[in-house]
Amino acid sequence: MQFRPDYKAVIARTKAFYATPRRGAALVQVLGGEGISLQSSKPLEKWRLPGEMIPYIDDRVAAVTRFWERRQGLDDDLIPAIAPWYGIAEHTAFLGGEVEFTGGTSFNHQILPDWKDFDNLKLDENHPWLRMVVDGIRHCREKWGELFAAKLRGADGPLDIANIVRGNDLFTDIYDHPDELHQLMDFCAAAARFTMDRQLQEATVLEGGVVTGFDIWLPRPCAGHLSDDASCMMSVANYEEFGLPYMRKVCAAYENVMLHTHSLGKKNIPQFASVPQIKWLQISSDPNSDRAIDVYREYEEVLRDKIVVVELSHKEIEDNLDLLRRNRTIIWHAAPSMEKARETVALVRRELPVFQPQQDAGAL
Repeated sequence: MQFRPDYKAVIARTKAFYATPRRGAALVQVLGGEGISLQSSKPLEKWRLPGEMIPYIDDRVAAVTRFWERRQGLDDDLIPAIAPWYGIAEHTAFLGGEVEFTGGTSFNHQILPDWKDFDNLKLDENHPWLRMVVDGIRHCREKWGELFAAKLRGADGPLDIANIVRGNDLFTDIYDHPDELHQLMDFCAAAARFTMDRQLQEATVLEGGVVTGFDIWLPRPCAGHLSDDASCMMSVANYEEFGLPYMRKVCAAYENVMLHTHSLGKKNIPQFASVPQIKWLQISSDPNSDRAIDVYREYEEVLRDKIVVVELSHKEIEDNLDLLRRNRTIIWHAAPSMEKARETVALVRRELPVFQPQQDAGAL
């Protein structure tokens, strides 16, 4: 890879980090910074999709290329990787429903307003939205593979898919249509695997693994990332009945799973942690809610055997070294400059080093 000729060393360090039981190690990925844009040259809604899929992807690749040109020589743990991105609708639009492009993203409107139409839900290999994702990943691999790995786009978990299929009616279906909802959740678990498996068929295989939609290398068999945002709006009891069993069903198909959630939904972290295949948990901070690092600290014991992914400033790393030294963490960092980025990478390497497994014999 032109921008990361040492990518095998990066993956070797990542493998060592995953393999060792030693606490106090961290990976660090500089994902952005001042003046860096990974967006296309014109808003998403200005592209005619799916007809302009190829020129749109190539335009985004140009932006990603500029990002990597700027950060050459930065010794963090990021691997050059690209995937198609059409907003958020691609996670569910392959099931139907109107898609609206606006504000640089996309939204999938409610797919199933009436339960009587449930049997119309299908998993269609030829649906244009599925093809945009899967064929888009293939295009990234075939045209741009010498520069970038073709990574996964990621997928909604079954509850997030159900939230789009039923819209906000999902949250009253718990009480008004529980039997129908269980039937839908079973379908949505199949839908999550349907899109993830097809993405995995096209993604670049690097050293026995793939790069997830969140830029983290995972060993196969894997899924990443799966999203469980809708759980933020559910009680623990309701999630344990209508969410968790179906997330377990999806995860059972993979050995290694990365899950995405938000600090707003922290109450369900013990349930996520109970799924053995979920070994990576990415927690996003929300406005008017706890910072992800504070949620990490609050649920530290529950997350003891997981690798937690959080975005941290340089100061937050320094202020939370006690927590980070007791756990294993992947740090996302947005630096104001490449000079500052190098300082943060040096801080992580010095204070939270990754050692080879043989150096960790007996160390916990």
